[in-house]
Amino acid sequence: MTERRSWLLAVSRGQWRAAVLVVALVTTALKLWIAANTFGTDDVHYWTEFAQGVREFGPFGIYGKPFAAQYNHPPLTSMLLAYVAWLTDHGFGTLPYLIRVPASVADVATAWLVFGLVRAYRAVHLAGLAGLAVAVSPVLVVISGFHGNTDPVFVMFALLAVYLVAVRGSAVGGGFAFAAAVSIKLVPVVLAPLLLVLLIRAGWRALVAFVIGAAALAVPLWGPLLVAAWPEFSANVLGYQGIALREWGLPQFLTWVRAPGRLIELVVGPGRFVVLLLSAIVPAYLVWRRPAAVGPAVGVALGTFLLLSPAFGMQYVVWPLAAAYLVGNVVATVYNATASMFVLAVYSDWNGVDAPWGWFEAEAMPFHFQEKVLMILTWCALAAVVTLGIDRAWRRPKELPTARVSMGHPEERGMMPRLPAEI
Repeated sequence: MTERRSWLLAVSRGQWRAAVLVVALVTTALKLWIAANTFGTDDVHYWTEFAQGVREFGPFGIYGKPFAAQYNHPPLTSMLLAYVAWLTDHGFGTLPYLIRVPASVADVATAWLVFGLVRAYRAVHLAGLAGLAVAVSPVLVVISGFHGNTDPVFVMFALLAVYLVAVRGSAVGGGFAFAAAVSIKLVPVVLAPLLLVLLIRAGWRALVAFVIGAAALAVPLWGPLLVAAWPEFSANVLGYQGIALREWGLPQFLTWVRAPGRLIELVVGPGRFVVLLLSAIVPAYLVWRRPAAVGPAVGVALGTFLLLSPAFGMQYVVWPLAAAYLVGNVVATVYNATASMFVLAVYSDWNGVDAPWGWFEAEAMPFHFQEKVLMILTWCALAAVVTLGIDRAWRRPKELPTARVSMGHPEERGMMPRLPAEI
């Protein structure tokens, strides 16, 4: 054990970074191969219909139009879909393949960002192991390479925003990345108060720089949307409550214990705003109290949002996966492993085969007993991530980070202090 630890400590930062990058690229090649040789899930059918909607109504006129599923995506996703439709129309690939390329490629950056974020606060070998665990995660292989949705893309942009603000000291870049994240899906809004705390501590110039960076992307994306389709966007995206089948967390547990229907409706309706507030305010308070708690607080934010979410789709399990490694490698790997077993069992069932290499098209259906057990285990593992994240954020040193969030000038950038090694 001592010899193995000594070997890990002997590997340099550059070697760890190269290993994470190489493994992530190899895994991404596998995801792209899967995408090229399978159809995917029901979501791919919906994307095909949405692409036709973009062709007919444009990326901003698509909101509020009748489809088989509700179109509930922010404007950057609409623009991405428009480009995918153009590529398919000009013979550069099929939609089932191209719709999965952005998520597969984004995972390379996510693994690299996990390495950088963990490295800023913990020992380099722990950062390397965290990056490798994200790079090879079966969850990401399935969701990015097979499922067909944009969740891994917003995760990448959200972590990039945190990395640029908290580690690199670039408020402008962080603002741009954060605007991209919430323009893919609204989930990363739970990180906004946390980032705001960092920026306020850094000074008004950093806050202004962040706003400028965010506005550079948000204005051309959201401006036309607000003018052309705000009522439809508000109803279909901001008011989205998820699909009626809620086989995750609190709604499912309440159903199992035969709780009153009014209570379940309360959780699903107004309760989702309580979940949003808790997921956003608690991590921000932890960072305000102890500025060095940025890493665990990010894991708490994304973890709590999924843990308590009244809505659920299988692709949601990627939300906290990478950020969990900012809490701790062991607890994150437990979540990674249980979620991997969960998705492999579910998608095998949905494909009607026992082995992943027989997958082609997955048709969603209610969970069977085995999948329900794995859901509970995954939920409990995520609860452990959130609990440990709060504990570690609470116990962080109170000293302010040495880095200054800046306008992006190289001479003003710095790294946050690296904390003692921990598992």
